[in-house]
Amino acid sequence: DDDNNNNKSRKSDIELTSSNFSEEDGDINEMSLSSFQQELAKRKEESYNENASNDDDDDNATQNNEEEEEFDGYALRDIIYAKYEQCYDVEFQRVDSYGFRTVYLNIMPFRLGKRPFRHATEMDYLCHLQAVVEILVKYNQLEYVLMQLGETKKKPRAGTSPLIAVPLRLDLTPDQVEKILG
Repeated sequence: DDDNNNNKSRKSDIELTSSNFSEEDGDINEMSLSSFQQELAKRKEESYNENASNDDDDDNATQNNEEEEEFDGYALRDIIYAKYEQCYDVEFQRVDSYGFRTVYLNIMPFRLGKRPFRHATEMDYLCHLQAVVEILVKYNQLEYVLMQLGETKKKPRAGTSPLIAVPLRLDLTPDQVEKILG
């Protein structure tokens, strides 16, 4: 819960100088790479400082920071775009079945620049993807999710009832699932 509150407060700290959403054509203009990289560096520094203060996560923090430098929200966006030729949204979803709880990362059929899309700007979208990458790295699921994404033949589809999302299962222990979901 504290991580969730920290992510929400960090998201609210992002200062955007102009609205990048054009009502007329529904397109979102690109944010500058340098502004995103500055925000990313700031978040990594804050994350590193938080992890350094937590004795249980010292070894994981070093490993996570190395992996984060190699893979970030931009890289996840690029992989999604390369796979589907669209920048689709992603979200975590809890699934309860047969007395077991599992967590999935769903590729949702909501595209950048089209309505409905829950991110007002591309910067919001990229920050969301960065947060997703950080969670996947924290629980050592990034490679597993990328492998599933590469192998799947499914494609997100809007306009169907219900919507068709691409589920990517996270391979978490029951303790990790309980820690995440509470």
